[in-house]
Amino acid sequence: MCSTSDDTAPRPRAVFPLLASPGGYRACETDLLADARVRSHWLGVFRRQLHVQLDAARLCGSTEAQCSMVRREVLAQLEQLAAEPGRYGRLDILLIDQLRQRIFRRNGIADEMRVIKQRENKAALAALPGRLAELDALGDRRQRFPELVRGMLAGNLFDMGTPDTARLYANGSVPFGEALARVPSRPWLVDDVGCARNWLDSTKPARAVVLADNAGGDLLLGLMPFARELLRRGTAVVVAANSAPSHNDITHRELESLMPQLAEIDPLFGDHGLALVPNGSDAPLIDLCGISEELAAASVGADLVLLVGMGRALESNYSATFTVPVLRVAMVKDPEIARGLGGQLFDAVCRFQLPAVGAVTGAEERT
Repeated sequence: MCSTSDDTAPRPRAVFPLLASPGGYRACETDLLADARVRSHWLGVFRRQLHVQLDAARLCGSTEAQCSMVRREVLAQLEQLAAEPGRYGRLDILLIDQLRQRIFRRNGIADEMRVIKQRENKAALAALPGRLAELDALGDRRQRFPELVRGMLAGNLFDMGTPDTARLYANGSVPFGEALARVPSRPWLVDDVGCARNWLDSTKPARAVVLADNAGGDLLLGLMPFARELLRRGTAVVVAANSAPSHNDITHRELESLMPQLAEIDPLFGDHGLALVPNGSDAPLIDLCGISEELAAASVGADLVLLVGMGRALESNYSATFTVPVLRVAMVKDPEIARGLGGQLFDAVCRFQLPAVGAVTGAEERT
């Protein structure tokens, strides 16, 4: 596993305690050294993302000189990786993310999506009471559960990190009804809704750890209604957000600032059973062998993991095994990811897995 963080990046220090057999764990299953076609695809994705990032940086007040320097350095880095892909050893998407983040920070651009996130959060907060009313009108929680998952899938479309969704939602509104309409009809590409619902109904977990994804509609109209449902069931919820900015991912500090407004909308969001922690990451993916001590401590004793979004659930950690059940919810927003899963662009994934029998925890492996 690679580490390329600099002095302004978060400093992960811990292994996720619910990870099974961390000695054999790799955050990203796909080794880009092994397949030139896949490597070329992802280098192209990073080139196309750069335009979106720099346009957003200009909205935040970054100068043309800064943007030009970042553009030159990122493109040079990508060309270098195309010519010499093995220069860092194993090459994966997470490493490229980290290299790119280092260039942005070095040139004084630490949070290029700040204005977009603020705009999306404001619009999503305004839409949240209506969304909660729609969910509550369903009455029976067995009916609500599929709609809550559908809401997380719709929210996951609010993603400035992929070119197709960045174009869809760059106009400043949060058309959540439009996003819901884009979620395919069930059965989805991976559809474990029934298994997950039955397990929740029969087990009633004591604590769930949720790895959050994007700001705006993703967080506020997708993830937080699901967290509210867990709180209603008596499950304590730990929501882990990025320690430092990456694309339009919500950060821990931003999430904390939203909580008073969320509690005004519904007191459950101010419940003592809801805890917020930084995850130790500054990337849209996450390496669970390099998380924050806060997330590690808050996860001890939890009995459910929820991975939200393509970066944390599909691009990384899709094959990771845990010592407790894990629910992955994400929209497929990249054609190469779709190809690997045997699906199509904008397919939906709701994957529920029970723990591996005899799985070894990080703590056990270190003793």
